[in-house]
Amino acid sequence: MSLEPNAPAERDGHAVLLDGVVGIRIRRLQALFGIHWQNWFRARSLAVTPVQGGVLLLIRRYPGISQIALARRLRIEPPTLVQTLSPLIKLKLVERDRAADDGRVSELRLTKAGLDAAALVETSLPQHEADLLRFLSVEERQAFLELLDKAIAGAEAAIEGQENVE
Repeated sequence: MSLEPNAPAERDGHAVLLDGVVGIRIRRLQALFGIHWQNWFRARSLAVTPVQGGVLLLIRRYPGISQIALARRLRIEPPTLVQTLSPLIKLKLVERDRAADDGRVSELRLTKAGLDAAALVETSLPQHEADLLRFLSVEERQAFLELLDKAIAGAEAAIEGQENVE
């Protein structure tokens, strides 16, 4: 197989040119976590995404939370939350009701099936993460989490700085 003169070399099917791109690596890791998550929970008859699993845990922790408050906690836009919630409502894991004191506000609660699903997510998370991070020592895992937190804080500050410039 011949390469074009300016084509990047490949290793394991990935262009070496992209090896230094942090966002590519983060996205690849996120995709691998997502695939493992989907396989793990489908095998347990629960077809939810990682974000939907997080939504179930938050609604269980804060029954009656408004959609706006939940979107803020997740740091996502309300329309994105609606897309995330719709399948959970369709699966009868989440109920959405109007607040008694303000009909414009939608409150969220888990159904019995939703409570069971949230419990499955919570009890499965340690094994799911252990499977994916088994190649890291305890010290490396702690350092990895600390670096992720630092990178997230830096990215949030950079975005906030962009917003303040406009």
